[in-house]
Formats: sequence, C-alpha cells, structure tokens
Amino acid sequence: MSSLLGMLVKEWFSAPQVQRRPEPAAVMDDEANVEAFHGQGEGPLIPVYHFNALAMHALLPEGGTVVDLGSGSGQYLGYLANCRPDLNIIGIDLSAPMVATGRRALTARGLAERVSLVEGDMTDFAAQLPAKVDMVSTIFALHHLPSAAHLAACLAQMAAVRKATGCAVWVFDHVRPNHPATPEVFPRIFTPTAAREFQLDSQNSLIASWGFDELSQALESAFGEAVVHRRSRLLRLYQCHWLPARDQGSKARWQGAELAGATRKDYRSLAGIFPGVPQSA
Repeated sequence: MSSLLGMLVKEWFSAPQVQRRPEPAAVMDDEANVEAFHGQGEGPLIPVYHFNALAMHALLPEGGTVVDLGSGSGQYLGYLANCRPDLNIIGIDLSAPMVATGRRALTARGLAERVSLVEGDMTDFAAQLPAKVDMVSTIFALHHLPSAAHLAACLAQMAAVRKATGCAVWVFDHVRPNHPATPEVFPRIFTPTAAREFQLDSQNSLIASWGFDELSQALESAFGEAVVHRRSRLLRLYQCHWLPARDQGSKARWQGAELAGATRKDYRSLAGIFPGVPQSA
C-alpha cells in the first residue's frame, strides 16, 4: 500500500518528466516474451478484460462483427467471445508467434470458429476487412506503434472503416507516466508474480505510451468528429476513447460469468476510476 501511495503522489505532483521511448522491438516475436504475455491473460488481466468487455458490449449490436487491432495471442478476444457468444471477432497482429500461440489456445477452448487471428499490420488493414464491421477496437496496442506518423496511419485506417461501415470505435491503453520511477514501480505493484519478461515489457509499454492529450488530439484529427475521451481518476495511467455506432442495432444479452474475490475487487476499483464509461451488463 505504501508503494502505491508513493507512486500516486509522485504522479499527481510531478510535472511530465518521461520522454516517450518506443518499444525496443516493434513486434513481439521472442518466444519467452510471447509465453509470458499469454500467461498473464489467464489471471491478473481479467479485471481489465472484464472492464473492456462490458464497455464494448454497450456499443455492440446483436450478432456484431468486431475487428481488434494488435490483439496479441487473443486472450482478451477469447474472454469477450465467452461474454458475447453472438459475436464474430477478427484479431489482427503483426507477430507470427503471437498469432500461432493464440490460434492453438482458441482451438483448445472451442472458440476458433468465432474468433479468428490473422497476421496483419494495424497501420494498413482496412482494405482486407469484410463489408460488415460493427466495431473496430484496440486495447493495450497503440503504444506499440513506433512513431506519431505510425499512430496517424493506424487511426486513419480506423477512421476509413468507420466511414465505410458506420461502426463503433473503442480504444483503451496506458497513459505515459509523469514521474520516471513509475514505469519500474507499476508492474511490481500490480503484477508482482508475473514473469520477469512480462514486467520488463510492462515498463517499456508505459514509457512508449501516448499522453492523454496526445492521443485525444490524434483521434479527433483522424475521425473529424467528436470522440468521447476519458482518463482514469486517481491512478491516472489509463485512458479510453470511443465513438458509438451510427446505427446501434438491436441489443444482445450479456453472458459473462460473475467475478468473485480479489478479481471482482480489482475490477470494481478499475471501473470506479473511470466515471462515465458504460459498465452495465
């Protein structure tokens, strides 16, 4: 608790001191890193998955098609598919080992018919999509883009899909910290039992993240319309942005399992620092 309070105080009262540094590798294809990343999706990230799944549920019609960018091994997409069995989900990731790992896991869980993972570039994907898309999403992925030019290219592709289909848009990611100690302290507090590779990746991800104003302005510029922006309160290291679909469609039933114990507590803490983000099943 003292470490968390110390980090929060430093973040709140420090001027921005962390200069953005792109991830050491644009593509996560090291086998140890892939396995570490995939393994964390089975536990510590469930509260984050639940939060995002509920928010996307509020924006998605029954029988909708989701295109998710930078989906890694598809752990989150599998979670979303279980909560919304009516959805068809396409995950796009540049890493061949991530896609291969995810395909094996989704097949083992009986989800491969509804969740497909494909190799692809999130800065050049719009022309390869089906005619019907109900949402384009990206979760913990935009910080992997190496430069502002790559970010602009990705958002331009997302905007092109929205223009063609009227789909909803959902974006969730870290906010780059203010204090230089935060990237090292954050994973020790929130994922203390994670593999060293995952903790190092978490540090690098925080440093590579876009500032809240940076990403908000880039989204407004790309979409040419008012996007809803939210930055988490108190723990100001998360951000989300969204646009509802132009035609919302009929509402589907949420079928996600109830959370329990520490996972439920962690989810409620996350939802509590994001006022105004849809979280009703």
